[in-house]
Amino acid sequence: MVSVFDQLGNSMGRAISDCSRWLVRSGHTIREGDLPEGGAVVITWHGAVMLTLATHIEVRSTPYHGFVTPGFKGAVMRGWLEGSGMEAVLLAHDGEGPSAEGLRRMGRALKEGQTVGIAVDGPRGPRHVLRPGALWLARLSGKPVVPVGVAAGPAIHLPRWDRHLLPLPGACFVVVYRAPIVIPRGTAIDDALCAYVTDELNEAERRAWEILGECKVPLGTADENA
Repeated sequence: MVSVFDQLGNSMGRAISDCSRWLVRSGHTIREGDLPEGGAVVITWHGAVMLTLATHIEVRSTPYHGFVTPGFKGAVMRGWLEGSGMEAVLLAHDGEGPSAEGLRRMGRALKEGQTVGIAVDGPRGPRHVLRPGALWLARLSGKPVVPVGVAAGPAIHLPRWDRHLLPLPGACFVVVYRAPIVIPRGTAIDDALCAYVTDELNEAERRAWEILGECKVPLGTADENA
């Protein structure tokens, strides 16, 4: 049975989804790069996850799966995902990693050519410290990892561990897709690989903010590629 708290969290998440998508539509979006055809493991930092989800559904509307934690916060995230037409997959009960069933669902989604999105320093941080679960999933499925950087302005950073980025109405949004990273079977998921993927993700974010600094377009205009 769904609890009152779960229902409340789900409703809050759907409201956040509506708000974040409206914010994207109210402004101007610039893209650099794109997702490959046939499915990918999209990774981002937790502080950009709201904008990554919102811009994905508004700009590159392919099926999308994302992990959610147990409890009230997970119910909010589930509502957020489902309110955007995406699929929520539950993490293990400790909230620290995927369950076996969650991994199977993600694997099936990737085989069907869908997108799997993972905030690789979530759900609790430390900020910008990569957890390797996404790399294991990419190696297992044979699908590439795509680091995505997002920037927006005017915007504020919320005072929480991930410095969550919250845009203001009419903001300019930038989404940068780095080149896909294929992790063949047998590849060691070691410190060197994690460091390389971290560098690529940081570069995607750095490039997004660089493009944003050059953004001179009128507010409220249509999407374009960089």
